[in-house]
Amino acid sequence: MAQSKWIIDVDEKSFAALVLDGSHDTPVLVDFWAPWCGPCRTLGPTLEKLVNAMNGGVVLAKINSDQNPRLGKEYGIQGIPAVLLFVEGQVVDRFTGALPESAIRKFLDKSLPSVAEKLAIQGIQLARRGDFKGAKAQFKAALEKDPRHTNAILGLAQVHMALGKNEEARAILGNLAPQEAERPEAKTILARLTFQDDGADIGKLQKKVQANPRDLSARLELGRALIAQQQYEPGMDQFLEVIKRDRTFQEEAGRKALLQAFDMLGVTNPLVRTYRSKLSTILFS
Repeated sequence: MAQSKWIIDVDEKSFAALVLDGSHDTPVLVDFWAPWCGPCRTLGPTLEKLVNAMNGGVVLAKINSDQNPRLGKEYGIQGIPAVLLFVEGQVVDRFTGALPESAIRKFLDKSLPSVAEKLAIQGIQLARRGDFKGAKAQFKAALEKDPRHTNAILGLAQVHMALGKNEEARAILGNLAPQEAERPEAKTILARLTFQDDGADIGKLQKKVQANPRDLSARLELGRALIAQQQYEPGMDQFLEVIKRDRTFQEEAGRKALLQAFDMLGVTNPLVRTYRSKLSTILFS
């Protein structure tokens, strides 16, 4: 049985709430054990000692693997004791066996979020609740600890976007390391900035395109305006039409705009698969 507020007993019914959801607030160390397991009896007190010493820095969730076989199967537990560390709902590290205290300390030091990461996580949570002022303060505090912290940079940029400060958001994203700028999250934010609503009059642009279907500049502008209003399909249709009429227009502006739309929507969005297929048909016909 759990012996402190930082040590909890978890089963299949409570796992989602206490471990997956709970790890968004505090990292959760999950200990798969069984009453008959000798090494488990050795490891358990060591884990409890370390967790209690951290005074809320991490929660220890104890799972009886005999009584909760589905969880063991789901997380690939092949032997016990097995320890998994959850952060933000995901397994970030694990070990098997009754490691000595010194080895467990090294595991925790390596795997637990840094001070900057904790601050960034708090910023993300505040932003989700709409507290952009509080989120901004947390992201800035994280960047004081680590000026290159990717999640803090991305979070701060998103806060500025939410506040309508797009130029500041672009400047903040400029602090990303080159390889981090290629992350899907970064590309999504950059694409959203590209398609931010600039007040273009969709009705006037539609009339302009109807009056002169060969006005590809107007088509591009219309496509961007539609996507800014979350009218994704008609917006991407305009980009496809530009590509059909002139692939090289403004240095392949139609294709580039379509790819930016893909970045914004994300690779798992069904529209991306549909329009990638349409793009391939045009390019290779």
